[in-house]
Amino acid sequence: MFDAYFRLSLPKGELSQNEIKMVLASGRNDELFAEELLKLKSEGKILRFLERMHDYTHEDIPEEHIQPIITALMDVGDMFPEGPKGFFEIETSMKILQIFYQLSQRFDDQTQRFEIFKKAIIQAKRSLYTIVDEVAVQCQQHGKYSLKDNPEPEEKRTVNSDQLKELESLACDRIKQWAENKKLLQHQHFVSILFMWDHWDEKKNIDRFVRDVIRTDTGLIVFLTSFLGESRSHGMSDYVSKVNWRMDLKSIDHFISIKMIEPRVRKLFSSPKYTNLEDRQKTALKTFLDTFDGKVKGRF
Repeated sequence: MFDAYFRLSLPKGELSQNEIKMVLASGRNDELFAEELLKLKSEGKILRFLERMHDYTHEDIPEEHIQPIITALMDVGDMFPEGPKGFFEIETSMKILQIFYQLSQRFDDQTQRFEIFKKAIIQAKRSLYTIVDEVAVQCQQHGKYSLKDNPEPEEKRTVNSDQLKELESLACDRIKQWAENKKLLQHQHFVSILFMWDHWDEKKNIDRFVRDVIRTDTGLIVFLTSFLGESRSHGMSDYVSKVNWRMDLKSIDHFISIKMIEPRVRKLFSSPKYTNLEDRQKTALKTFLDTFDGKVKGRF
């Protein structure tokens, strides 16, 4: 804040201390706080607010505001922009997770923390990834889905094992609701959510969902496009970075046989329908085939 202090006016996207305090004061009510967050989003200030909010989580926010604040963030967290990407940048989802952790740790009792997250998940209607991301992090505290089998000590876990199972079940139910409402496939974090669903539910349910999605050519194209990723390289003589498209076929094969869908993709790639696709969808089909044929590597 040193540079901002000596300016005659606040830089674009910055918030004054009074603005922050006024928004936090609305934390007594989850709906009101959610409205304030979305207002900050429309003003281009939400990412900066989430950064500045860390200064208030340890003691300034009253304990009775913690439940409404976590509930509101759980409900609208998916609606926030990702923000700039860089080596020193923190993703928006991580900023939210940090706030969840800092606020929940104000309570020593695991049952109290469990009830806060349980209520937040049940009431969240507009977001899914924020729910899944939080429960996944709590799973990691218990040593799940980690490369190292070293769970956090019991006293550092947000909830106990039985409580975690219930949160997993609640998150899984919410994923199923999004799948039934045909919204899941359109989510920008579809692949991450799909993998967590695979962890928390019976395999047959995920298989049924995927088969239903790829039954049509449109569904297959959208499904494959969700797995398209990019990396950037910059040579010494390059003025702009080069985009390298990648697709991990092993991840796709985890849900549906790539050998089974490869003929369909090839047929789509050479059909008149291909020319009418969006650029990213065209790139997805081409990258799938190039990776399948060994022209490009399938992992980053």
